[in-house]
Amino acid sequence: MKVGILGAGQLAQLLAHSAYPLGLQTLVLSDQAHTPATRNSQYLIADMHDPTAMEAFVGQCDIITLENENVDVEILQSIATDKPLYPGIEAIACAQDRLNEKQFFQSLGIVTAPFTAVDDLGSLEVAISQIGTPGILKTRRFGYDGKGQFRLQRGTQAQEAWQAIDKQPAILEGFVDFSAEVSCLAARNVSGQIVVYPLITNIHRDGILRQSWLPGDDTHQQQARDMMVAILEKLKYVGLLALECFVTEDGLVANEMAPRVHNSGHLTIEACATSQFENHLRAITDMPLGNTNSHGTTCMINLIGNLLPDSFRPPGQVHIYDYGKSPRAGRKLGHVTVHSTDSDSIDAMVAQIQSLAD
Repeated sequence: MKVGILGAGQLAQLLAHSAYPLGLQTLVLSDQAHTPATRNSQYLIADMHDPTAMEAFVGQCDIITLENENVDVEILQSIATDKPLYPGIEAIACAQDRLNEKQFFQSLGIVTAPFTAVDDLGSLEVAISQIGTPGILKTRRFGYDGKGQFRLQRGTQAQEAWQAIDKQPAILEGFVDFSAEVSCLAARNVSGQIVVYPLITNIHRDGILRQSWLPGDDTHQQQARDMMVAILEKLKYVGLLALECFVTEDGLVANEMAPRVHNSGHLTIEACATSQFENHLRAITDMPLGNTNSHGTTCMINLIGNLLPDSFRPPGQVHIYDYGKSPRAGRKLGHVTVHSTDSDSIDAMVAQIQSLAD
């Protein structure tokens, strides 16, 4: 069976890496030859807006999935008329728009930050009067890693904030007093089987994920499971889903979901019996889903802008992933996973690697 992947970045690369032991082939669609996934997968170089190229791509595959949710829905609808497409268009369309996403969460009784839609400067000023400050103005579409966002500390910043997001449709979110940021990963296969991973604790800097840890927060595991099952069942979702949440005194507050494998889940390759990548592939091909239990202590460190020096020689519990990208400030070039049963030794190793990465 051949799995087609729309996109050829590091998520597609790691999916292709996990496909081989399952007896699956992958074909990635890339708009250029030198991308991470073209290093370990069959690939087709084409523009997905080219109908002829898309017909050639889809024709070679049995199932289609994606590594990035920001794909034109019309393209996805065209694909879905010919081949199974997972996750479904409803889930992808929902996650593409922050306003729709927040409204969807609330329809399921899932708590979010207070929010309101912003379409112009006037509605932003009204939103500030309703939500108050501090708050975060976020574009409804395409924002990631802190992009498309502006932190409002004062109501007098409305004009500055509106200019900063290029006057795009947005939402204003109220401030959430949280103690930690976590991500919950879960998978559902075609037959409806669901597995949920342990909550992963995340550390961000400048809006970019820097570290992820397991074990994470176990106090809210049942709440996270209930939220994930509700989302997966409502959307009849197939594949791996990630939900980012804030931990507050009153429980989890949902931030946003990603209908795909997720950066914070990279550590599941070493930390869990079955990685997020393997379970995504199992889900879309309707194989039985794998065990998600974690063991030991694991930290994933993103390599942002720099790789580790060539002189670094990793000990046995350290795994280095170089995506093959050209270095650039703020760019995710790879990640390092540190796994150990000794929490003291892992803290020291993580501190050393982080200092080298910075």
